Amino acid sequence: IVDRKFDKKVLRTKSRPIASGKISIVNALIYAIILCLLALIILLQFNYLTIFLGMFSMLLAFSYPFMKRFTYWPQLFLGLTFNWGIIMAWTAMTNSISIEPIILYISAIFWTLGYDTIYGYQDIKDDEIIGVKSTSIKFKNNPKKFLYLFYLITFLSLLNLGYLMKFSYIYFIFLIVPLLHFFIYQIGKLDIKSSSNCLKLFKSNNFLGLIIFLNLLIGKIL
Repeated sequence: IVDRKFDKKVLRTKSRPIASGKISIVNALIYAIILCLLALIILLQFNYLTIFLGMFSMLLAFSYPFMKRFTYWPQLFLGLTFNWGIIMAWTAMTNSISIEPIILYISAIFWTLGYDTIYGYQDIKDDEIIGVKSTSIKFKNNPKKFLYLFYLITFLSLLNLGYLMKFSYIYFIFLIVPLLHFFIYQIGKLDIKSSSNCLKLFKSNNFLGLIIFLNLLIGKIL
């Protein structure tokens, strides 16, 4: 809803339902309200700490769409917002906050910074014309250097998490997989001038997320 005017001016997004007029703003708002009410019903089943964190997350969720208008770091706000569930999942189980979920949260934030920067290169020409800001634009002259930094922080955070959680050595061995995926596949094969290449690398994070999840699970079980 917030981005409908921008979406109309971008080749890849101009056919989105609201931007193209297939869905009215009123219907979209009704749909959003229904989803929020359903989410609230689920949220109220948890402890008070988790409920508070869930309500606080609304500030992030509703402010995020406006960030591309004011800062070159909307991907950072996406990372903060999109991964907030890590903290909530921990508090839902323990009713407390500790360093472990915070480290995983930091790891996920920088991971998001990386893959969404890659994603943004699909629309960089249109974004520059209409005045939208992003890390893709900010780092367009040397994207790989910054992606290395983002993914290095992600990897080191996962490494530290395994140490704090006292995971088995198997966890650390299998961390080689995301390490290679980050640096050899995603960054090594990145071509910011090819939209199809950027989309392919972006989507590969689905598979990578599954690998990281299974590794966390195995590290905990063993």
